[in-house]
Order: sequence, then structure tokens, then C-alpha cells
Amino acid sequence: MRVADKSTQRKIRRKAAEALLVYDLQTKLPMGQIIDLSAKGMKLMSEEPVATLKIYYCRMPLKKKTHGFDEVVFDAECRWCKQNKDTGWYDSGYLLRFPRPEYAEAVREITRYWMMDRTDKMGASRRKIKEEKRGFFQKLLKP
Repeated sequence: MRVADKSTQRKIRRKAAEALLVYDLQTKLPMGQIIDLSAKGMKLMSEEPVATLKIYYCRMPLKKKTHGFDEVVFDAECRWCKQNKDTGWYDSGYLLRFPRPEYAEAVREITRYWMMDRTDKMGASRRKIKEEKRGFFQKLLKP
């Protein structure tokens, strides 16, 4: 089995800014929680290991409507699965295929929102540091 390493991935995956679950359409059971996502792939965290080289038919309910959808439906081919030593749970990577281009656009919008959320949080922590840091002259002239 060939697995894409970080140097060959074409799309940047965005870390999840909110908890989104992915469900198996056939069993209607949760497959796992999204760790990161792009329009081409995702990484899930699950309690049980997942079979590799298998195609899963999935749905992802959305917290708010995105591009007019309450959920996104897609096929996910599991490329790898391994146990996370830190959590004891299983991480698995998937190649995604969408039956409609609109679903892919909805996923792109979700990842864009996550990127903006992460940037805002990083900016907020940097603003705090700048506010607390006072220059030499400000300290001298402090009333």
C-alpha cells in the first residue's frame, strides 16, 4: 500500500476548530471525530481501528448551514490507521471523493473558517503580549 507522506500532499489540511463527527451511511454509527480536513482528505480519531483500503460512504452533519447544506455526503477511502500512543485511540487518514462539487465547496468553506478562527486566536495571543510589553521610554514616563 502506498501512503502519501507530508512532502507529497498537495492540499494543506486545517486543524478542526470545532468538534465534527463523521458517520457511516450504511451502519449510521459514528466513525470518528475530525482532527484535520481538506477538500482532498481528512484525519479521524476513533475508539476502534478502521480497515484500510476500504471505501466508506459517509455523512458529516454541519453545526451551521454551509453553502445551503446541513450535512455533507462523501466517499472516504481509508489509507492508513494507527494507534495514537498519547490518547490510546486510533488515528486514520482518508482520501475523499464527493458525489457533487457543491459538497467539496462546502468543505472548502469549513476549512477556510477554521483557518480564520485559528488566525484570530493566534493574533489575540500576540496582541496580549504586545499590550503587556512596555518600552523603556514608556516605563520612564509612566505617571
